[in-house]
Amino acid sequence: MDSATLYVVDLFGKISRIPRCSKKEEKISLWLQQWAKKRGFGIQTDATGNLVIQVPATEDFEKAPVIILQGHMDMVCEKREGSDHDFAKDPIKLVHDGPWLSARETTLGADNGIAVAIALALVDSPHVSHPPLELLFTVDEETGLNGVKDMDASLVSGKILVNLDSEDEGVFVVGCAGGRDTTFKKSLDCNQLDEAYELISLFAKGMKGGHSGIDIAKHRANANKVMARILIAAIQKAPLEFVELGGGTGRNVIPRACEAVVAFRRDQVDDSFSTMEAMADTIQHEFLTVEQGLKIHIDKKGPVEKGTWGVSESDSAQIVNLLMAMPSGPIEMDSDDPMTVQTSANLAMVKIQDKELVVTSSQRSSVPSRLDAVCKTVEAVGRLAGATVNTEIGYPPWPMCRESMLLKRCTKLYRGLFEVDPTIQIMHAGLECGVIGNLCPGMDMISLGPTIENPHSPSERLYLPSVGKVWQLMVALL
Repeated sequence: MDSATLYVVDLFGKISRIPRCSKKEEKISLWLQQWAKKRGFGIQTDATGNLVIQVPATEDFEKAPVIILQGHMDMVCEKREGSDHDFAKDPIKLVHDGPWLSARETTLGADNGIAVAIALALVDSPHVSHPPLELLFTVDEETGLNGVKDMDASLVSGKILVNLDSEDEGVFVVGCAGGRDTTFKKSLDCNQLDEAYELISLFAKGMKGGHSGIDIAKHRANANKVMARILIAAIQKAPLEFVELGGGTGRNVIPRACEAVVAFRRDQVDDSFSTMEAMADTIQHEFLTVEQGLKIHIDKKGPVEKGTWGVSESDSAQIVNLLMAMPSGPIEMDSDDPMTVQTSANLAMVKIQDKELVVTSSQRSSVPSRLDAVCKTVEAVGRLAGATVNTEIGYPPWPMCRESMLLKRCTKLYRGLFEVDPTIQIMHAGLECGVIGNLCPGMDMISLGPTIENPHSPSERLYLPSVGKVWQLMVALL
């Protein structure tokens, strides 16, 4: 690695030792403020916790326009099954594997800790000249852009913004999808099971998961949909009652695991077990090339223990049908670019708790009317199942500005540095640029960053050579 990349990675390592799950960014914010104070930089925060560090221009750049470098402080906190990692106190354990950087058993947090590291390194380097800078670090991005939605617009004065939250080096993102989350809640009719019932436990796990926007078109298995397919096959043979159900860990994560415990009448257990095993074999064969780690376990647990509660057969059937009917995956592709997802849904989380079913779905689209339509589709499925439905306001799409001077400048610089043209793209994921553009009209924005694979999953990894290329571009741009 070159010296600049080494320094960025060293800073990222320091950031990785600080707990920073979404909604728990206090420690990383304090660390950043201490970093700024040691250098005599101005600091501003708002009531939500968003932070701006004000960096004076280097010599001869005092009259240049203010540039905003922007990223978010929080990370998605996912870990592998069986890991005892405690995100509230344990540092992320970095693993170097040739040109790749990953984490042991957890998400890496390069989304978006690498943005913070690059911004700090650009300021610290004595070899980088730059205009006045505003380093804008937001909170609670990963749970729905919540921090930036409540940002005090007076935090920033600049009108040129570089968002460092994209994940493919050489790709300039100039627009993004908007998104909304929908939650269903349904009170369940429950009854105590007796000795006439036996239990079967099901586990679907080991899937890749990933980002529910960026990875939604990669044909990965959704654990909640896998479970639904196994159970729909079962109820076509015999009624069942749910005892337990839980799948998914985050609204913007393709679920990697789902587990259930269901009860069948004793004389129907063997046939139901065989039916579910057959469907499990079918699903594993379907995903043989995409999901090599997919494992489905179905076990007979024997008679129910006294005092075991089950969800009624009718409500259990409604739950299975609801999960089967929920749209999940790409819904429509972009008419101008058939390789780009325009509209999607993600059946993100399901659980039965305290005799209540709770389901969370996230929807995205770069077209506002299509976002409305897919949200209404999801809501209709919930209402048909007798659930109460709530869709959040969400975040707006970021429409592309074809006349962006920042885009033209970055494209010219990239071509000059690397002798190839960058790819210009609208991203099927929520970026804070859409919200910032609404809060700060007239902002000229671009999003770029180093290559990160499998964000939002423990398979997340950062391609280190791409950090050096982003560094070169940013030095030239500033």
